Amino acid sequence: MRVVFRLLADRMLSARATTGSLHILVPRWDAKLGDSIVSSFFFREARRLNARVTVLTVAELVQMHALDFAVDQVVITSANPGVLELRRLARQLGRVDAVVHLVGRIQPAEILFLKLLRPARVYSFDDRLRCVNRKFGATTAGLDMAERYQRVLMDLGALEVDRTYIVPLPKALPNPVLAPHILFNPYASRPDKSLAFDRSVSVLCGIADAYPTRSVGILCSPTTYEDAQRIEMAVARKNVRVIHELVSPKDVAGYISHAQAVVSVDTAVVHMAVGLATRLVAIYPAMGGLSNPWLPPASPLTHVIYSQQRFGQYRRAGKKNMNAFTLEALLGSLHELLATAPEPEELLSIRARIVPGLGVAKGTLVRQLPLISQGFPEVADCHPGTINLELEFPLTVTQPDYRTAPLAWTPSGRTTEVFELVRIELELDQLPARVPAWLYVAHGSPHRSTPAVHEVIARQINLSEVRECRLHLRASAVTLLHPAQDVVV
Repeated sequence: MRVVFRLLADRMLSARATTGSLHILVPRWDAKLGDSIVSSFFFREARRLNARVTVLTVAELVQMHALDFAVDQVVITSANPGVLELRRLARQLGRVDAVVHLVGRIQPAEILFLKLLRPARVYSFDDRLRCVNRKFGATTAGLDMAERYQRVLMDLGALEVDRTYIVPLPKALPNPVLAPHILFNPYASRPDKSLAFDRSVSVLCGIADAYPTRSVGILCSPTTYEDAQRIEMAVARKNVRVIHELVSPKDVAGYISHAQAVVSVDTAVVHMAVGLATRLVAIYPAMGGLSNPWLPPASPLTHVIYSQQRFGQYRRAGKKNMNAFTLEALLGSLHELLATAPEPEELLSIRARIVPGLGVAKGTLVRQLPLISQGFPEVADCHPGTINLELEFPLTVTQPDYRTAPLAWTPSGRTTEVFELVRIELELDQLPARVPAWLYVAHGSPHRSTPAVHEVIARQINLSEVRECRLHLRASAVTLLHPAQDVVV
């Protein structure tokens, strides 16, 4: 089929002058998140050339390109568009000056697509095609993908290129103190690119035992969540737990942004860690000296360890083995990266009993929360009511995460009050994941004279069947008025 399409449609591009701003077309219908992160800086740098960029991509990646990468136009396509769809797109797009399609083999229907577009330039690694007049296959061999996109930008006229990736983050970041210190990701797009269950368990046990004072979080998606829970149970270490609330790539990025280090197989998590400048141990297959353009760029923050491959098996089945590396190599890289990382903050874990409150918070918090959230926006979505906890150890707040100025929250505005907030996590047996919450200390509240009872605010939680819970918070935020007997890190 490729031979037929080459005979019918592969033609040398006609030389023509470009007028006005360049219109650059980037096909991104491969639906690969990691590839999109690596190419993200291209769109920012293209804007500096006053170019107009159109991206063709699948529905799942439209919002990222349109909002986070600020692409001028994003057009939804199928993951493998055929001739009819590509003919329609060619008519829809109008004049295109440059096509940036950095793949090693352009598909048959895409050859016809390029003929219909009639661009002035086509950038690709498929050097054999006549329609590719910017043949980057041989000339950029040995470079990583970010360097290759940089070469395209320079050919388009850029004098300097900032290759910093754009990594979309969630609106609400996780609590930086209570987020795991080390993130572990054993999952990739295919089983053969992921770590096996037993290997994941052995690696996690090694990390947890080597760093007993650091918390370790298992990254997973909704589809791998149950498997991650099985790994957590098999590891059975107090400092290892699954991160439950990971619904989107932005959620994952939020945790990466707060982590001291990430350990991951070759997948989008690697490129997110690079873009967020987080220490990274990346596990890649050893391909017998062949260059891998998807390796993370060389950096003091990044170490790559290699899983040895049986090339005969790989050639026959096309499957990789990500488990053939030594734990010593992984831990050695992690030790070197964490040598300059600050020691993690000590955390307290305190049991508590839910008790009735005074019954006035619902009326007052409606007026207080909008004022507090002006300076501390993370509490803006909290339910306007408090959870009253009787703690096993009385405590006073000494170093809050936020203290307000005196706020005139009463209807008359004649009296003012100061509020202190401390980030915590609530652990409830009825819920699979810890719930972000905040100790809420109102300086005018009668609760200030009862240090064993504290008020907590959070987003709406159904507590109808809950009588007890456990709260986790940083030890430096409070002073215990009784020696703590259940302190964990």
